[in-house]
Amino acid sequence: MLKENEGQQVFGLKTEEVHSDENQGLLRLQKLRELNADSSWENKDLYRLMFRVDLYITAYERLKSSPGNMTKGSDGETLDGFSLEKIEKIIESMRDQSFQFVPAKRIYIPKANGKKRPLGIPSPKDKIVQEVIRMILESIYDGSSNASSFSDASHGFRAGRGTHSCLNEVRKWHSVNWYVEGDIRGCFDNVNHQMLIDILSKRIKDNRFLDLIWKALRAGYMEKRTFKNSLIGTPQGSVISPILTNIYLNEFDSWVQAFKEIYERGQRKRVNPQYTKIIKERKRIKTGKKEASLETRRDLEKAMFNTPSLLHNDPDYIRIHYIRYADDWLVAIDGPKELAQKFKDEATLFFSNNLLMELSEEKTHIRNARTDKALFLGTEITIGNGAEPVYRKMKMPGTNTVARRRVPTDNITYMYAPESIINRLRSGDFIDGNKNPIAKNAWIDKADWEIVGRYNDILRGYRNYYSFIDNPLRLKFLQYLLQYSCGKTLCRKHQTSLRKLFAKYGPNLKVPCKWDTEGKPVKYISLDLQKSWNKNRFGFKSGHGPTDRMKEGMNLRTRTKLDEPCVICGKPDGVEMHHVKHLRKDKAKGFTHVLQQINRKQIPVCKSCHLDIHNGKHDGKSLSDLYHPGIAAR
Repeated sequence: MLKENEGQQVFGLKTEEVHSDENQGLLRLQKLRELNADSSWENKDLYRLMFRVDLYITAYERLKSSPGNMTKGSDGETLDGFSLEKIEKIIESMRDQSFQFVPAKRIYIPKANGKKRPLGIPSPKDKIVQEVIRMILESIYDGSSNASSFSDASHGFRAGRGTHSCLNEVRKWHSVNWYVEGDIRGCFDNVNHQMLIDILSKRIKDNRFLDLIWKALRAGYMEKRTFKNSLIGTPQGSVISPILTNIYLNEFDSWVQAFKEIYERGQRKRVNPQYTKIIKERKRIKTGKKEASLETRRDLEKAMFNTPSLLHNDPDYIRIHYIRYADDWLVAIDGPKELAQKFKDEATLFFSNNLLMELSEEKTHIRNARTDKALFLGTEITIGNGAEPVYRKMKMPGTNTVARRRVPTDNITYMYAPESIINRLRSGDFIDGNKNPIAKNAWIDKADWEIVGRYNDILRGYRNYYSFIDNPLRLKFLQYLLQYSCGKTLCRKHQTSLRKLFAKYGPNLKVPCKWDTEGKPVKYISLDLQKSWNKNRFGFKSGHGPTDRMKEGMNLRTRTKLDEPCVICGKPDGVEMHHVKHLRKDKAKGFTHVLQQINRKQIPVCKSCHLDIHNGKHDGKSLSDLYHPGIAAR
């Protein structure tokens, strides 16, 4: 165990700042965040943090409830049975540097375009270690929202940020001429390991910690029963892959910022001389300095509406906007097309020469912002509603006069991109090749309420994601497809017709989900069908902002039950955590019924009681039979 004053030796912590030996690791992460507010700070002795028990407990508490942790890795292990004893063994192997990552289990998941995406399933033990590494890297590179090393343009895999915060920033762009939409070919699979370590070495001066990251990168994977080396790439499914990729691509973010500083110029666009000429002519007529017929006045009024007040292509004014979510990025240029082409060409060279990556030719395009649509994060983005000006009658400020005025047409417009969603529904077996809803055969064995609940989750997910689009009525067709796919799934299950099904349960498919002791339904679930499709241009779901990681870590450390006695027999030693993957409300059997009563997927048990649970010897137990049910329920 580290001595109490090592915090002072490593990070400058004063002894009185270390309130508890149990939380020293978390306190040092907090100090690490403060020190790295200075981007020139060199981080040494980071590897000692891998000896801190509280960091492993926090990592476990963050990962424990994910259903994926009950999927076996290549070593056949799951998170079931995790304990403080296992943490001590990991730390012991860290001290003598004998720790080795197990090759990940490679599987393939379908993509919307019909292709398959490789996914690595690490060993649960490796996930815990990787989470500790991720926490340390986050403290260095992204620990403070006010002094993050990452660019403000980066929104992927960061606390308090996501796709909606990214698209919300794009909504603020105005009057741009060209889009450059980019996609990195096989980004996660083509991160160069040596290049990544070189980038990390700029801030991290601890060879033991860098060697540990090397081990994680070079662990390889098992495809069926064949071991394959991972000479490049950060495998998708790895806990540290997202932050390592962000660190890698932050080099591109910095390059874009330098490009902007070189080419941006001008304070504001010049006034259009033609517009000024029309305004002066109208003023002369209005003040009586010049006579004009009614037809001439109307022509001038029409010309004023149809003429931009500012020069759309002012050669002395250039602005460049940039945003990135993981490996997808979008650039908007208020300037000439030649600059957009220059950016695309130089960005291609930067990826090739500096990051040893390629831009996908099929997904990297230059598009006219006013006539074409840029595809970004499942949306179609353009400027305004087209080339023609839009007019609207408006009440003039401070008066009751209503006048016809031109509506600005240089605002960002988001449209629902139907093709990508249709492809997803088709690959998910919700619709056929002709966009007709079909039964989801894989769900026929589920309870009625569970089928309706799953369709509800999909419906709400799409509605929440597209809550900001300018054509929300298009989502009505998506709702229809899922409504009738749900109906046909229930029809297939009960061997009935749609007409009879909707007559029995209504268009919302209201089915019972809870019954009393006599078998009478007391609670129902139905499809959450939306009737109003009003537009809300800023209806983004951006979360609650950056999380206080220190406070969160302390809370997780305090709530842990890894050091609690067995809830069945009360034995205090040799306790490990019993895990279940899911808590099904009406399908809990055996001892899982006890977990369902306290609504927990993990409880502390001794090894002998844990073995008895898996052998079915505790299937008849109730909550009152537990040695200390309060421990489990807390």
